[in-house]
Amino acid sequence: MISLLFASTIVSLAQRLTTIHLRKNQVLVVDDSLVIAKRDTTVQLARGTEYEVYDNKYVLSEGFYDSVYTSAQKSRITKELYNLLIVNRPPDNTFQNTDPVNSEDFFKAFEGKTITSIDYVSVDLFGGSVNDTTLKANSRIGRISNKIHIDSKKHVIFKQLLFDVGDEVDAFEMADTERIIRSLKYIEDARIILKVNTNDLNTVKATVVIKDRFPWSLDAAVDNSSTLRVGFINQNIVGTGNEFGIDYLYSKNIPPSHGYDAHYTIRNIDDSFIDGTVYFSDNYLGKSKGISFRRGFISPAIKYYGEATIEHVQPIVDLTFADSVYEEGFQIDRRSYDLWSARAFQLGEKRKNISAALRIKHDNYTNRPEVRADSNNIYQDHHFLVSGLSYSKINYLKTKNILSFNITEDVPVGFIYSAIYGRDWTEFGTRNYRGIRTIYANYNKRIGYFLLNLESGYFTLNKQKVDQVIQFNGRHFTPLIDLGTAHSRVFTRFHYFNSNNLSIPLAQSLLGENRIRNIEGSQISGNNLFTLTTEYVVFQPWYFYGFRFATYVHAGIGSVSESRNFDPYDITYYTYGGGVRIRNESLVFDTFEFRVAFLPTTPADGQSFHFKVSLSAPQFFRSPNIAKPQVVGLK
Repeated sequence: MISLLFASTIVSLAQRLTTIHLRKNQVLVVDDSLVIAKRDTTVQLARGTEYEVYDNKYVLSEGFYDSVYTSAQKSRITKELYNLLIVNRPPDNTFQNTDPVNSEDFFKAFEGKTITSIDYVSVDLFGGSVNDTTLKANSRIGRISNKIHIDSKKHVIFKQLLFDVGDEVDAFEMADTERIIRSLKYIEDARIILKVNTNDLNTVKATVVIKDRFPWSLDAAVDNSSTLRVGFINQNIVGTGNEFGIDYLYSKNIPPSHGYDAHYTIRNIDDSFIDGTVYFSDNYLGKSKGISFRRGFISPAIKYYGEATIEHVQPIVDLTFADSVYEEGFQIDRRSYDLWSARAFQLGEKRKNISAALRIKHDNYTNRPEVRADSNNIYQDHHFLVSGLSYSKINYLKTKNILSFNITEDVPVGFIYSAIYGRDWTEFGTRNYRGIRTIYANYNKRIGYFLLNLESGYFTLNKQKVDQVIQFNGRHFTPLIDLGTAHSRVFTRFHYFNSNNLSIPLAQSLLGENRIRNIEGSQISGNNLFTLTTEYVVFQPWYFYGFRFATYVHAGIGSVSESRNFDPYDITYYTYGGGVRIRNESLVFDTFEFRVAFLPTTPADGQSFHFKVSLSAPQFFRSPNIAKPQVVGLK
């Protein structure tokens, strides 16, 4: 009787269960849990339970790399190439926690605790990672390269810190410091790690972890076989953060045939956040020499900022109007200085500031084209005094998967409202200037991120408004869209420029990173224009032996009109194309981009097809900032 009851119970249970057979390394996903089978096995679940079974793509990739490793050991050369290019980095959950988060949130748990020490870690240039400081280069070439490379000096990085031993942790200052270090040209990535001291829970020790970029670069450009530019730059001279660059320029048709363009920059002079640059050039484009010092508004902790520039420039230009050349090879000769300074007052609430700025600019021309009151006024001798008052609140969000896989971006949110007033003393009278600037940026989980920038301004001369300009531009991206097996975003940019009574030869061009890329030729600039571009990016589910893929298509429209000359025009251009971004975190060079673009309508002297290859991830953001007061749209 008992045996019959037990057997009946077993049968009843079996009818309520679903049996699943898993092969070795297959993955069983049930609700929010997953099981990886280490051997062939059987799993039973309650009937009706939803589940999915996948092959473990990471194990497949490891098998692939194992086979590559075995083959690579047969030759000394292939062994070294394998060890140099392949680095061990564990796979991560690419699409987890993709919503932007406040950058200061990572430090709020430590706020108010006293900093007792600050340590410094510089990970290897080849094979290193700020997320895992134990990673080292595998190859002899990599190890030798790391030894040859001079790491950024500890004191150079510590000059960027907004905090010191004995300070209490301020989450905003910590986040700003991370962002400031990441923004340096010679730094690839940076993290600040806080750890509570076990002997005193009210104190922490801080560790600054950085990874350098390779400081040397060489580039070359050839234009129709008539000009050549070869450039060399070192962005981190012997680990000091200073920069030296020199270009060699050759021209077949325009003297001088051989020339140069050089600069030297000293960064963060005497812990002041002031960068100083001296520059010289002498080539077929003209001559120049100058010196400048600049301190940017990099954080609300910075009270004073500004810039001073003194220069002597002699550019060789083709004098044009509405893309028509009326004099070739004219050499301008101008001496000028440009000085401006600002004071920021931090309000009670974090990140809110009121800033007052004053700027004086003087231009003196010793050689120039004919100047009249209504034309060529950009070549007039003048003194320009302008002031600005700004009210702002800018914060930063951290996110990833903006245009590529796992690229950390500091996304700006907040607002800037500015009013500008100035007076321009020129050869033909005194002009007053008035302008406004409004920037607003925000992120919403439903509609995504958007940034809008509206600027307007005008001069008054003899009680008449001249050089009236209004421009409106913006950018937007959607939240990450779940397509089932893939994810996507849509990126959009627009730019609108409108002017009235604009002086000759002032104009704006369709060409630009945030306008129409690659367009070239005549009749692409004017006194009115509009551009709209969009890009649809799909982060594909494909995982091919460690490679991840993001495919995209792009399209754009640009309209330009010129109404100030005897032959006015109003032309619309179109562009479309596509590309792919490939990323493999197991490779030192981890991002590759291939892009094609078509322009079915082009200027007569332009090209309709463009192809581009890039080894760097694209950047979508340029942080809005409280910059020097200036004339809207007419820099």
